[in-house]
Amino acid sequence: MSPLLRMNTVSTSFSGDKVLEADNSRGYFFIVFTAGDGSLEFGGGGGKIPLEEGDHYYPPVCPIGEIKINGAGATYTLHMG
Repeated sequence: MSPLLRMNTVSTSFSGDKVLEADNSRGYFFIVFTAGDGSLEFGGGGGKIPLEEGDHYYPPVCPIGEIKINGAGATYTLHMG
C-alpha cells in the first residue's frame, strides 16, 4: 500500500490581480474563480490560461515558480500548501 501524502494547506479568497512569488516549498496549488473571469500565467509567461466564473484549475504538477493571477473585477479562492 502506498503512503498517504499529507501537508498543511490554506484556502484564502482574493479579488483583483495578484502575483505569487516563486516558492520552492509550494507543494499544492488549486484555484477556483467564484465571481468574474480571469487568467493564470506561470513562470516567465508567454501564455495565459483563461478561467471563467465557476472554473477551477489544478495543475498536474505543482508550480514552484512565479504565478500571475489576472483577476481584475473577479473574486477567486486559492488553496495552497
